[in-house]
Amino acid sequence: MFAESEASSIETPIETLSERRRFKASLVLLTVWLLVVALHVFPVARWAVVGLAAVMAVYAVRFIAMLPVVPPTTLPASSGTPAAPNSTTTAEVPLISLLVPAKNEGAVLPALLQTLSQLDYPAERFEVWVIDDASTDHTAECVAAWQTRFPQLHVYRREAGASGGKSGALNEVLPLTQGDIIGVFDADAAVPVDLLQRSLPLFESEAVMAVQVRKAIANRDVNIWTWGQSIEMALDSYFQQQRVAVGGLSELRGNGQLVRRSALEKVGGWNEATVTDDLDLTLRLHLLGGDIAFLVTPPVLEEGVTDGVSLWHQRNRWAEGGYQRYLDYWPSILNNHLGTAKTLDLTLFLFIQYLLPIAIVPDFLLTAFRTHQPALWPLSLVFAVMTLVALSMGSRRALGLRGTSLGLAIVGGSIYMLHWIPVMVATTARMCVRPKRLKWVKTLHEGGYYDLADDVEVAEV
Repeated sequence: MFAESEASSIETPIETLSERRRFKASLVLLTVWLLVVALHVFPVARWAVVGLAAVMAVYAVRFIAMLPVVPPTTLPASSGTPAAPNSTTTAEVPLISLLVPAKNEGAVLPALLQTLSQLDYPAERFEVWVIDDASTDHTAECVAAWQTRFPQLHVYRREAGASGGKSGALNEVLPLTQGDIIGVFDADAAVPVDLLQRSLPLFESEAVMAVQVRKAIANRDVNIWTWGQSIEMALDSYFQQQRVAVGGLSELRGNGQLVRRSALEKVGGWNEATVTDDLDLTLRLHLLGGDIAFLVTPPVLEEGVTDGVSLWHQRNRWAEGGYQRYLDYWPSILNNHLGTAKTLDLTLFLFIQYLLPIAIVPDFLLTAFRTHQPALWPLSLVFAVMTLVALSMGSRRALGLRGTSLGLAIVGGSIYMLHWIPVMVATTARMCVRPKRLKWVKTLHEGGYYDLADDVEVAEV
């Protein structure tokens, strides 16, 4: 259940919350490094590493062996005209509000609005809200032009200097919306025409409080960076599917998320004191006792960043937001408020994503200067094998790769994914000194990557 401690963490003054996170991050870093030193000083302690690696290996085998959950039947199509009313289905389908936070997104909004206007869903049962966060480009003009031909489109403009960033923008417009289901899309998204037909049946289960749609990279052929991100999204898709299959903790990814209004209201909306609103909301929904379903097909497209510097900054933000959840909600995690399966799943990914990368640093240094064998190699081996299998299965399922293309994806993707090690090390170390300022952070979008003559549902199965 979503306890008072979680609610209070959202209301805590940002300065106080930042100091608490800094102290907790420093304590975790010091503890991990001291444990690694102990492994080198007392070699017998390495048997604990072997034991932990064995437990992780058993979990990994079960994780890989589980079959993905089969989604329920899609909703019937409407009359054939995008966004057209249908007297036989209108009363049966939920009212949907789709929110698009936008700050200087004039280059990409036209493509998104065109795909949203073509949704095969009764016109009177969905609305679209573009939240213009004091844009200084031609975002306002772009949206105004679309309002004349897209009756479901509403615009909410925030004043310059409004607080809360993206979370604040979403919270501000939520009371104005009418939907039972609230969808959130980034401004650079392209939405398949049948996305609502395929995703809404997942809400038939009362336990499902949100649905995350698989993300795919629209500009994956631009360069090695965007190609790597397409493999990474396929890897993430595989992990999401398997985490659902084992009863673990599936996650929201911001772009392409659908959430029950009732659940949003119970957890107090989006957290304005975090750098990744989606990851924070993920944990609060699970603590509320709900599940997050994952939709593989069709994917929602988005632009990948096109250079290493932008990738570094974006991934640092994602890493910090993910780590903040553990620092903010550790009492509930430790007290098993999530349930055993989800707690084990979350603990495993905490170790893989954060603790192991920061432990590798002292392990490497002590190995190099004390000529010892690395202490953490059994754990690293299990994680490496698990990643290789996930890359293979994810690339097959999401991208339909086979043969040589699949081999290149596994090898190239493995090399590309190594960037997460320095990202995690740098992020966790920096959080001990200076957490990121809480502000609207947007990635530069160029537009022009979507062929709107197509149905947007690229050949990814």
